Amino acid sequence: MMNKTRFVLIFASLFIFLVSSNSYAATESTSKTTINRLISYNQYGGGDVIFTVNNPTSGCYGYWIAKSDAGFEANLSMILAAYHSKAEVRVNGLNDQRWNGSSNFWCKLYAIEHID
Repeated sequence: MMNKTRFVLIFASLFIFLVSSNSYAATESTSKTTINRLISYNQYGGGDVIFTVNNPTSGCYGYWIAKSDAGFEANLSMILAAYHSKAEVRVNGLNDQRWNGSSNFWCKLYAIEHID
């Protein structure tokens, strides 16, 4: 009985460790930066939009959003406003959701924040 309890405890601890470490490892945040490139695809991905920044993280070449994303319209508006005004932003990307449209590592946009 003791071995079974010990096994369950070890297994549960390992599971919690793996789940918690994955949730932190998936998001990368830029420092203050500006958007320097913006591309909208008509067909690829059903309307994907990609962009790059002047100060990218080491793990994200650029960022992408899909037309099917719940926050697509709001995020696209913020991206366009920042791009045209050259406003500083902070970009958070999910480095475990790669965009298939390139061999470079484009991270899925998690959040974009306009910085004063």
